[in-house]
Amino acid sequence: MVDVSITFCVPCRFQQKAIQDADAILKEFGRRLASVRLVTGDDGVYDVAVDGRVIYSLDEEQRFPETNVLIARIRERLPDA
Repeated sequence: MVDVSITFCVPCRFQQKAIQDADAILKEFGRRLASVRLVTGDDGVYDVAVDGRVIYSLDEEQRFPETNVLIARIRERLPDA
């Protein structure tokens, strides 16, 4: 089981996107995950990490992640069940 965290910029109002992504992640993987956390941040951050390793960064990608991209990247990091 893995931990997923979404760090999002509060002043930028990225909270809704973070909630939508967390919901999609939970619907896809359910109890295969140890946790899904929303972490408040600032400075335009929108990072998604699995077990502390960033798998998607708004700063690097220069656009918000598509939900199917996040699902695929998380799936790659899940242990075989």
